[in-house]
Amino acid sequence: MIHIEYKLDKSAHHGVGLFTSQDIDAGEVVYTANPLLDVNITIGEFEDLEKSEQDEIRWWGFFDQPSQRWHVDFDVSKFINHSFEGNITQSSDHDEAYLIASKDIKAGEELVQNYLEFETEEDLINRGINLK
Repeated sequence: MIHIEYKLDKSAHHGVGLFTSQDIDAGEVVYTANPLLDVNITIGEFEDLEKSEQDEIRWWGFFDQPSQRWHVDFDVSKFINHSFEGNITQSSDHDEAYLIASKDIKAGEELVQNYLEFETEEDLINRGINLK
């Protein structure tokens, strides 16, 4: 669940991005997982889906190694784009998705995360993300 005021807009990183409408202090909570709203799919459930449905999950979600489940957010957090210089990061104090600002972020800035926190370089390449 997103915990900040936001807007969606054209991204310099990839298509549409999530932009903060407020100043965010370093360490402030930006997003927390919500087991009642987010989708968590077992490997077996994933394998039973049509290929087109699997492709959607691969695009919008990610495979969570610790839980061995595919995770897809229900909200706009799926518009957080990748950057090697992310301004939000996974809190090391939580096992589940719990994103905090890694530095002060000004209103109007795009929220970006280094996807290598939860995916491999191969995953990024499969998403069409340039590693250079």
